[in-house]
Amino acid sequence: EPDHVKLLRQGPNNLILAPSARTSTVYLWKRGANRSSQLTTPTAVTPGDSFSLVTPEGPRFIIELDELPEEIKAQREKSKPKGGRSRLSKDAFAAEGKRQIFTRLLVLGPAQLVQRAWIYVKSGAIFMPRNMILMGAIASGWVFGGVSSCKQRGLKTDLKVTNERVESCEGQLAFASSLGSESEDASFSQLATRIARSNKLGDALEADDALRSEVRRRSKSLFREVVKSPKKYAWLLSGKGKKARDFGRWRERVMGLEKIDIETRTLIVWVGLDLKGKIAREFGKTLDSEGVEVCSRGPLRMTYRQAISLGITPQPDGYVARNPDRYKESKEAREELLEGTIMAAGGPGLPEEGSFETSVTPVKQGVSACVHFQGEDDRLLLKDLVPMVRKSFGNNATAVPPGFESNSSVARVAKFYAADLMPVDYTQPEPGIDFSDAQIGTVLDQYDARGQWVMKRTAQTIAKAIVLPCIASLSGDAKSAEATFGNELPEPVPCLILDWKLRNDG
Repeated sequence: EPDHVKLLRQGPNNLILAPSARTSTVYLWKRGANRSSQLTTPTAVTPGDSFSLVTPEGPRFIIELDELPEEIKAQREKSKPKGGRSRLSKDAFAAEGKRQIFTRLLVLGPAQLVQRAWIYVKSGAIFMPRNMILMGAIASGWVFGGVSSCKQRGLKTDLKVTNERVESCEGQLAFASSLGSESEDASFSQLATRIARSNKLGDALEADDALRSEVRRRSKSLFREVVKSPKKYAWLLSGKGKKARDFGRWRERVMGLEKIDIETRTLIVWVGLDLKGKIAREFGKTLDSEGVEVCSRGPLRMTYRQAISLGITPQPDGYVARNPDRYKESKEAREELLEGTIMAAGGPGLPEEGSFETSVTPVKQGVSACVHFQGEDDRLLLKDLVPMVRKSFGNNATAVPPGFESNSSVARVAKFYAADLMPVDYTQPEPGIDFSDAQIGTVLDQYDARGQWVMKRTAQTIAKAIVLPCIASLSGDAKSAEATFGNELPEPVPCLILDWKLRNDG
């Protein structure tokens, strides 16, 4: 190796000792200590500490700070600002804030990413295609985002902004400090709390092992999917196109429901939404809680049985996996299929003959289709879904804990998906499932595979609320992301730590 260890000076008395590579062996003696400890990450050191290379018995190097040469002192003295007030400028605030946060971050686990990137540059590995793609998808957005966020503006207008940035830096430093010297000390629940700004979510994940495990798994998968297929999620970050506008309107409607607590609203925004397809597409295909292929409809991808249970008015539909022409030609085949859907949702069967008309709408042209009644369907329009959200998720909602309970938000998400279970019906006094008195993992465990179906979809929704805002925060273009995420993205530091932990979670 060209070098084995690095000693970095971050200020007059702030020193960082760091192995040059993960394979570099360095032993550190703190001043006055009789025993050494092996360094694996960058560590803060002070004058008087010492270190050895390769083995503890090797030559020891004592860290000392000497006075600067007189000519350098004189040069610095000339460059000092005249008068005390100039030290309170926006430049001074910004520089000190950046210095402190980068010093702290360097001793955290994610700083290993920076060390690794430096080695990639020196060795030439950075020019390997796989490394260029990975760094372009994650690291460059973070780096350029940090640079763009530190641009200086006019003195009068920027003083307030600078103070806000200093406060933000202090908040991130406090968070980083609370984790200790190793980022491994941060639990998944802690990071989720910080990113989603929801103590209730963190407490619920901490208390429910089954839910936490599934949310973590879904979060890891979602991070990978966004990196692997960035085009599928480009609309989220750019805020451009009909899909982004539709989502933005949905988000505004949900966040405007003040009778639902803010932490619950933050999760509801992501309920059911299909991020890969069109937001307002009419029909799609999904597996219901019984493992049967059925039609889903509208932006929340609701099944007919789910809509009935949540108290909105859908039109009956039935999924045709192949040979849709047979159903176009046969009225009897269409009615038989639709009668099965109605009865599976607890209904009496087809209404009186002649009181309805049926149609066949393609899902995949020439291959599959949905047979359905003609007429208005409350699953289709966002404005028609808002009353259901207010009733099902509000403070007076049934079968869920009161709003002040730590698991109240996650229980309301689970309630949405549990509406597809048979024979659950939230329009009845006894709905058939109740999340009021237990963690959702305990409740759903009683329903075997059907309960796991609800758990997976609940966890995926929570993962979206954690991971996708982080992706937007690390992309560095907060202005573009406002259309879909609003103007309060999470801080980059916990997002960076979460990304690092999930990617290094064997």
